[in-house]
Amino acid sequence: MSRYLQKISLRPFANQDIWTGWELEGRSGEIEGFLQADGLTPEELRSKYGVTEFQRIPGRYLDEADLSVS
Repeated sequence: MSRYLQKISLRPFANQDIWTGWELEGRSGEIEGFLQADGLTPEELRSKYGVTEFQRIPGRYLDEADLSVS
């Protein structure tokens, strides 16, 4: 399992983007559209991306076709 960050746009409701954290069970390495966060410290996650926790997504909910693994 690896940790990833994903940028989410709040438009058209707000003129900004936010980062969210995901723990993807059964995944490792680069995934298109996600930033791998395994090597980032809690301080880097908090200060640079505003992420303090990660939502765990069990592997049974992840379809290999939905995530482009590089």
